Amino acid sequence: MAKKRNSRRLLTDIVRDELRQSILTEVYSPGDKLPSETELADKYNVSRVTLREAVRGLVEEGYLSRQHGLGTYVTEKPRLRNNLDVNFGVTQLIQSMGMRPGNRDVHILEEEASERVRRALALGAGQAVARIERIRTADDEPIVYSTEFIPISLLDGDIGGLRNLSGSLYRFLGDLGYRVHHGVVTIEPVVATKVMARKLNVEPGKPLLHFAQVDYGEEGRPYLFSLEWYRSELLQVTVYRRGPTFLTEGAEWMLSEKDEGSAAP
Repeated sequence: MAKKRNSRRLLTDIVRDELRQSILTEVYSPGDKLPSETELADKYNVSRVTLREAVRGLVEEGYLSRQHGLGTYVTEKPRLRNNLDVNFGVTQLIQSMGMRPGNRDVHILEEEASERVRRALALGAGQAVARIERIRTADDEPIVYSTEFIPISLLDGDIGGLRNLSGSLYRFLGDLGYRVHHGVVTIEPVVATKVMARKLNVEPGKPLLHFAQVDYGEEGRPYLFSLEWYRSELLQVTVYRRGPTFLTEGAEWMLSEKDEGSAAP
């Protein structure tokens, strides 16, 4: 029985991938109504149940929308969907949406770590880092501007290996034997300065999402500090929240005091 369920799930994935590709290559363009379930099931040689599951997955991903009594329609290009339960990089994020990742205006240099970078990477005064600045693109459209810092000690004192960087720093670090185990991220809304607007091809003052993240190895050693600015209209963030968890009376009192006595930054 389990084998049959696994087979059907695999078939659903195949149909979903093929249908997604048809949307990305504009076999079905934004605004188009999809053929009926029967027509699509015949086209892919699957049952209507399997076809329905594949379509439901594309609705959840944002490629399709169902209109009651009218049918299923292709949406505009969906936003990048970042599930914060899983730590993966910009390259994987873009690839997961069926888009082609790329880099633009890449600058790599060695510099003495600033105080903020030292704190994030647990470095001593005067220690050096590799600084990587780049604009990340999806199908050649600027999506993210990032500045990333790696302790020079992880690179054996040589930033030369970064010169050919074309994608994921996670993969680069993993190839050096430094596999990222987990990351801790802070997210805040900001507005685009003139410089940032020019980099991301948006109007100054446009809302952006700013991520500041430290990535750690399994032993708790910080490997990477990243500052990223996302075009907020192209990114959807989801978070898995356990709970509910109820505060103790003392914790509730402290939270109340904090709320009454402090202003938001």
